[in-house]
Amino acid sequence: MLSPQHRAAHLKQLVKILTLCLFFGTLAHADMGKLVPLEDIQQLSRQSKQNQIPILLMVSQYHCSYCDRMKEEILEPMQLDLEYQQRVLIRELSIDPGETVTTLQGKREEAVDFASQYNVSVTPTLLFLDAEGREAAERIIGINTVDFLILYIDDAIKQATTRMQSAD
Repeated sequence: MLSPQHRAAHLKQLVKILTLCLFFGTLAHADMGKLVPLEDIQQLSRQSKQNQIPILLMVSQYHCSYCDRMKEEILEPMQLDLEYQQRVLIRELSIDPGETVTTLQGKREEAVDFASQYNVSVTPTLLFLDAEGREAAERIIGINTVDFLILYIDDAIKQATTRMQSAD
């Protein structure tokens, strides 16, 4: 159970995100609001390590309406928020046929094979990774209610950041 202070902080964050959603609603459909696709986890890992911030990786598929909702209502507004830009690297891993990614070892690999290393079988799945590509917080699978989802994501980002900092 959350303490009154944590609940107030979470509600404040929720209001901020909802305000951003309303403010940037039209921008979410512009290219600048689209999630950045994961192309090179090796390069992203270096950036994560340098900035001491985790990677939030959304595993998605093309014809996944839940993925679209997660992107449009949660992750794209977060990506535009300067506070989140300083706290987490947000990327999308599409596991559609033909999609590839550069691995931590510098090899090109099918995105679906890369995702299978994390035992991802449902989209959307949010992975919270450290600079070494290890899961640093509990993953979030699917999307139920958007109202509380941002709170769970925010908690996972905090947990991943704490784990990264304590590992040093």
